[in-house]
Amino acid sequence: MTNLIALKSGTELAGDYKIDRVLGAGGFGVTYLAEEMALSRLVSIKEYFPADFAARDDEGGAAPRSQDCSGDYQWGLERFVEEAQTLAKFDHSNIVRVYRTFKANNTAYMVLQFEEGQSLKSWLKGLGRAPRQKELDAILAPLLDALETIHKADFLHRDIAPDNIIIRKAGDPVLIDFGAARSDIAAHSKTKTVSALVKPGYSPYEQYAETSRQQGPWTDIYALAATLYHAVTGKRPPDSPSRMLKDEMVAARDAALSSYRATFLDAIQRGLALSIEARPQSVAAWRGALLAPEPEKPGMLARLRERTEVRRSNDKAERDAKGGAIHVAIPPPPDAPGPQGKILDFVDALKNPAPKAAAPDPVKPSKARKTIAAVAAPAKAQIAALPPPLLVKKTIAKKRVRPAPDVARRRSLTRGLKTKVTLAAAIAGALFAFQDHVPRVLAMLTVPAGGIATGSVTTGAIQLATADRVLSQGAEFKAHDSAITAMSLSGDGRLIITAGSDRTLKVWDAQSQMLRGTLLLDEGAATSLSVRNNRAATSHASGSVVLYDLDSLRRLYRFKRNDASITASTFAGSEDRVAAVGPDGTVAVWETASEAAPVTVLEGHSSAVQTLATDLSGRWLAAGGAEKSVKLWNLERQETRRTFRNHSDTVSALAFAADGGTLAAGSADGAVRLWSTISGRLQRTVLAHTARVAQIALSASGELMASAADDGSVRLSSLKPQRVSYALSGLDKSSKTLAFSNDGRTLLTGGQDGVVRAWLLPEAELAQRN
Repeated sequence: MTNLIALKSGTELAGDYKIDRVLGAGGFGVTYLAEEMALSRLVSIKEYFPADFAARDDEGGAAPRSQDCSGDYQWGLERFVEEAQTLAKFDHSNIVRVYRTFKANNTAYMVLQFEEGQSLKSWLKGLGRAPRQKELDAILAPLLDALETIHKADFLHRDIAPDNIIIRKAGDPVLIDFGAARSDIAAHSKTKTVSALVKPGYSPYEQYAETSRQQGPWTDIYALAATLYHAVTGKRPPDSPSRMLKDEMVAARDAALSSYRATFLDAIQRGLALSIEARPQSVAAWRGALLAPEPEKPGMLARLRERTEVRRSNDKAERDAKGGAIHVAIPPPPDAPGPQGKILDFVDALKNPAPKAAAPDPVKPSKARKTIAAVAAPAKAQIAALPPPLLVKKTIAKKRVRPAPDVARRRSLTRGLKTKVTLAAAIAGALFAFQDHVPRVLAMLTVPAGGIATGSVTTGAIQLATADRVLSQGAEFKAHDSAITAMSLSGDGRLIITAGSDRTLKVWDAQSQMLRGTLLLDEGAATSLSVRNNRAATSHASGSVVLYDLDSLRRLYRFKRNDASITASTFAGSEDRVAAVGPDGTVAVWETASEAAPVTVLEGHSSAVQTLATDLSGRWLAAGGAEKSVKLWNLERQETRRTFRNHSDTVSALAFAADGGTLAAGSADGAVRLWSTISGRLQRTVLAHTARVAQIALSASGELMASAADDGSVRLSSLKPQRVSYALSGLDKSSKTLAFSNDGRTLLTGGQDGVVRAWLLPEAELAQRN
């Protein structure tokens, strides 16, 4: 008997396969390229041959090297066959396919699909440069799906590394060469001399142990994170045992050879944590951070707001330091600097009157501004007939005559000036707060068909004007025979998804308005609907949250904590993670990797939570309810970031701006408050309705806000300084649900009559300008 490792070329196996050549060999077996003669196709054949305690005779047969090794050899042979049978059950395009397993030559063989391509290691080397973010995303997304499929079957790969990932000619990846059986054989071996149990740099510390008790999905996550580290830095991480003694690994952020998303590099670092508890515990918990797009940088307006806030803060500190601070109970001014006539300009003018300037040259207005100017012309004529508005300023200016150096008289003058400034600022503050009431007052006026109601208020140096314009209706289609209770668009904007009180969920083509399919809601009518990419989540009074695939129109997952009604649910940064609320005041976060129980339960509300919202990145989750406040949670840290109070009634609707910097909160009294998630400040209050706000939507540009109320009214508000509001003419049937199109040019409303209506938004320069 001789110790020949591989079978000879031309050897036939099971009468169906002819060995061509050796593709690779390791401590537990040999992999061959072979021809399946009956089908004239190439296959890979993996042979069980543990070199440490097996030998081969001249006929190609395998046997234990000694009687002492016999038990280990036979036990490992059974594990090899079991692994082949398990892998054969996976039908995933990114997991190597197992065609067949059979025993011959006193050993076992696994017939695999032959993958034409190159290993990830060779692919990276062939680039001649660092891979780009887009290239890695294209490979990573399917790998994560494949790995999640493996873990759901309670199976582990245990040998993820750059040489065990094949990049096909088409560019998609496939996982090969599982090491699960090898780990079991190594743990069972009496000789303890089995080689190639781990891959230095890619195997976590728990994989070096004699048993596999501490191994789990986090073990494969470490190996994949190490593979990604290799991809972005050009070298593998240090061995995990060395890191346990002294961790000298350079962070991915510092070692990356090219520009990558900060969240992507941070996710790699989390996956490489030495402690099992510090790593993501599932692919679902890791996917969002790896693939989430980089949060958009603040635009010019946001940066201007921040500078303005800093300037105001510095000015106040300087006045306080000089002892001349004036503390006036007035509402906070808007974040963005507005036209002349705001509170700060008014107060500054009172303290330091400027000489009268020459009238500026007229500037030719844009098309949109001409319309507004024409609307406001009658109001301006009325204003011109009023007494001079600067009378208060002039009176104060006349009294600012420097008196003789009389201490008592100087104190009296100072008190008088402060009193006047305080009164003037209070009046200005009241008018500033009143300007958002104007749309509601105007809405009560009788407006002729196609007409426009206007109103204005003038006092001191402040002039407020509001125009209530009318939107024209575009297309409409009948979606349900009953009321539409919820509506949303798919991530790419191709689909319109509607939920009706008829216990159906319908998917429509956004361009043709043709029905793509109908899903029957077994749990009853949906109490809320959330859509992310091609998945939809519905919540129900039965206490369930159900996930659907919109492309295949299949039900995927069902989460249920108890029988309490779910009032709202939303995707939390990933289509595999959902947050849901109920009457107990908690927020439960579920992941598709585990339907049995929520992965996180957020506590902090003292009463029922009625509404939820998450930003696109999945970093922030907002929850509001009966306690008249909104809590902003950091989902990654599972802690409360802010609490927004001062709501006068139950918070009933929430919506984030696309950049996550603004949170709109609607209340049962009809008011909508806009909060800055960055500074925590109240930016603005809009009194849009006289009934409970049912839903809020912000356009992609952040310039428009739409709100619907329980009384069926819908209002569209411009968030620009002009603060123009728009009425929807001809809305004879009430609508409680709405959504903006992805291009920001159309507003969709879902009516109680089951009809979806499209409303043409204002000119592009008004809806989308910077």
